[in-house]
Amino acid sequence: MNAIGIDHNLDRARIRKLLWIGLFASLLTGAGDFLLGYAENTAGSSVASSVMAGAPNLSDLQMIAGGLLGFFGIFLEGLACFAVYRLMADAAPSYAHIYRAGIFGYIWLAPVGCHMNVGVLDLSYKYLLQADPALAEKAADLLFYGFNQPVYLLLIIFWLPMMIVQFKAFSKGLTPYPKSAGWFCVPLGAVPALLLSLIIGPRTALGAAVGTMFLSFGNAFMFGGLLAEMPDAECFEKFEKNIIRKKEA
Repeated sequence: MNAIGIDHNLDRARIRKLLWIGLFASLLTGAGDFLLGYAENTAGSSVASSVMAGAPNLSDLQMIAGGLLGFFGIFLEGLACFAVYRLMADAAPSYAHIYRAGIFGYIWLAPVGCHMNVGVLDLSYKYLLQADPALAEKAADLLFYGFNQPVYLLLIIFWLPMMIVQFKAFSKGLTPYPKSAGWFCVPLGAVPALLLSLIIGPRTALGAAVGTMFLSFGNAFMFGGLLAEMPDAECFEKFEKNIIRKKEA
């Protein structure tokens, strides 16, 4: 397996630093999500216009600042995922290979194609709606199905295997963490945000903002949980010695 320049995969201090970066990045992205989502929504005549329904109620500054915060935050999240990669790289190289490919896909697609793009499309829809509502509806469909949806689908193809191999690596004891740490994953952390959004009301400004933040909640849950549950240096050393013994056997 190509280690792409990463030596000492179980360097606890470096892994801890990456997890802190990931937690900070999740909060940064969450702030961007909140800005992009904090607006009352009305149901549109199509899926695309419903997705952009809050755009007329967003200020230009909200859309620009929200897009930029998420752009930087998601990029940092992707880099911070190398903490998880390092944890599984020695004991589960096949899982690590899949996970690493997912990181590259995440960094490539998510910051611009899936986050900043939302701000760009919302801004475009807002001004098109003021000029010509019929044209805005048509443009919303073309933009959503022609640009957004293909990127979202491609991102899922990269991201979903990441989540699967991460859970398997932890649950099989292929990291220094206890097996239960496998539950510190993005999908599980995202569920409470979606439920809270439904309780508040998904078409209210606050409910829409919380719903928009669901993946940021998930990432914060993952990075924060792995930080809180991080084993001590002795556990890391013991795990590394076990790997060496298995390789020599």
